[in-house]
Amino acid sequence: MIKTFEDSHLGSFFAISIEYPEDLVDRKKPLMFIWNDGSHNQIIHVNERQITLPPSTVLCTTYLYNLRIDNSENGLKFLLFNREFYCIHTNDREVSCNGLLFFGSDFTPTLRLSEGETGTLRTLFTVLTEEFDIRDTGREEMLRILLKRFIIRCTRMANNQIVKNGDNQTEIDLIRHFNVLVEEHFKSKKRVSEYAELLFKSPKTIANVFSKNSEYTPLGVIHNRVILEAKRMLLYTDKSAKQIGSELGYDDPAQFSKLFKKQTSYTITEFKNSKSVIPK
Repeated sequence: MIKTFEDSHLGSFFAISIEYPEDLVDRKKPLMFIWNDGSHNQIIHVNERQITLPPSTVLCTTYLYNLRIDNSENGLKFLLFNREFYCIHTNDREVSCNGLLFFGSDFTPTLRLSEGETGTLRTLFTVLTEEFDIRDTGREEMLRILLKRFIIRCTRMANNQIVKNGDNQTEIDLIRHFNVLVEEHFKSKKRVSEYAELLFKSPKTIANVFSKNSEYTPLGVIHNRVILEAKRMLLYTDKSAKQIGSELGYDDPAQFSKLFKKQTSYTITEFKNSKSVIPK
């Protein structure tokens, strides 16, 4: 069973499955919960590192890692989503994609479920399964609310189980901090050097870390975040392209239009006209 929701205009994506959806993972590069709700250990390879996932545990992972699962049809459950589906709709960093579960200092956080938490998450998974089959205008928001509940439950467990230590900042931690800063400052800071100053790193160091661990460049992360917000405003507000560009930090409308065309292959007018055919 694989159930999916997609909004092609925003590029948002959410799916649940009881088998490893390898094709979706390869194409969508999602954030993902892998939950062993079975009775036996599961072996998962993360960047060729073997991880044993015992029963009643949840593994949190991101698109920074390559996964291989030898047998996913024996109790594993998967929740997959991208930043476009969830993160643009919340300002609560602790339960957002920039929080403890994703892009943190732990390589791949693993959470142990109590009997009570197992029952709660099973109920949430069942309700999600039913909600994916409903076709009405409230489906997307309901799916997002249920996903947030799942994330909050896991974050509460992580706060109790994941020990923060004083180790030196890892490369993944640097990427996480860069992403957090982009979330905070993407409207006002457009150069990698500005974020490098905040991180007390050189732009070259940041570029090298991203080249080793991410398919995106640091500048690409900044541009992707700007365009994501621009899409949201074009689709869901009546603001003009000039107003949106100004709010996103572009005083020159032509510069903003050029960036939008480069990132999306559409002019702003072409994209804005598409809002009449947004699928739900």
